Amino acid sequence: MFSSPVINTRNDVTGLTKEEELGLKERRRLQDMCGIDDEFKNDYLNSYFETLNVSNEYEADWNLMILKTLEFHEFADCKALINMLDDQEYVFKYKVDLQKKFEEMIRWFLNEYMGITSRPVPPYFSDQRKIDLLSLYILVAKDGGYREVTTENTWPIIAKDLGFEYKDGDYMKITYAMYLDVLEYYYKSKSVQEVVHVKEMVNDGAEFSGGRHRKTRSAGTAHDEDAGNDRNGRYNTICIIRWKWMGG
Repeated sequence: MFSSPVINTRNDVTGLTKEEELGLKERRRLQDMCGIDDEFKNDYLNSYFETLNVSNEYEADWNLMILKTLEFHEFADCKALINMLDDQEYVFKYKVDLQKKFEEMIRWFLNEYMGITSRPVPPYFSDQRKIDLLSLYILVAKDGGYREVTTENTWPIIAKDLGFEYKDGDYMKITYAMYLDVLEYYYKSKSVQEVVHVKEMVNDGAEFSGGRHRKTRSAGTAHDEDAGNDRNGRYNTICIIRWKWMGG
């Protein structure tokens, strides 16, 4: 069965034949479609590049610069990095760089600080999957530390959160014990020592200032003012020392 042929007559107004008019309409339709497509592309790409914030591409990211330049020569450097992990937004934003720096810290802590050179960093599971030490440390710390996780027997949950199976909980426990447990102990121990040290400094400063104030009180108002200024200066010094000790 055949369709009826198109009568190719010429339009008296446009001077075009029927076929020429159909071709012109088709070209216009395609042009309109391309125009809509280009408009969509422009709007989409503009909004996309705005989200990239290209204008800030070369601006200094001081947080990242500090992280990348951090080196490990003493345990205080380890403590400085671990203190950074308290900020969840910071960890989320710089997770990849933190993972590399955390592994660097573990390598230094085991090899240089503890003298243990037989443990590869990072560790790998039996199927050669890499174990993320940073995520393991954060998850265990969030659940109260190694002792608490062991007491509550939540290692299977830790394993699952790391992308392994529940049955791999014992492997995660062993990994933590070999790589992170001693680090956790040293970190908490150093933190307690620093708090005690700062308290002793504050108490010594208060006793010294109080004794001097009592001795000079009878000498008159001028001596009292000097003692007050001395206390304020010593308090400021203690605050600065405390800020440095706490990783400021």
